[in-house]
Amino acid sequence: MLLKHAIAAVALALTLGACSDNAQQAAEDAAAKAKAAAEATKAAAQATAQQAQQATQQAQQAVEQAKAGDMSGAAQSAQQAATSGQGAAASAQTTAETAKQGAQDVKDAAQQAVDATKKDEQKH
Repeated sequence: MLLKHAIAAVALALTLGACSDNAQQAAEDAAAKAKAAAEATKAAAQATAQQAQQATQQAQQAVEQAKAGDMSGAAQSAQQAATSGQGAAASAQTTAETAKQGAQDVKDAAQQAVDATKKDEQKH
């Protein structure tokens, strides 16, 4: 949600600051930061999804081994699934932190664009 507000602020700054090089540059910087934040968050989310999928597959393997009577194998697969699940949980936390930091970076850059636009308007 914060990212959407920041992007809206960038659009506003682009509209208002069309005549100012400083405002235009600040808006372009904010847009670049928005894109970078989205890409970083997407990459982190993909890593989380891969780890969660691995945990799921290991858990399914443990179930199949248990059904087949291979309790030792099932226990080992269950342990691997638990470890992968913990990794996925840690990765999810990293994804959330990446998204939060990206949103803050975009918000800051958008505010700089708005400030540059206001400064330019005062000159005219």
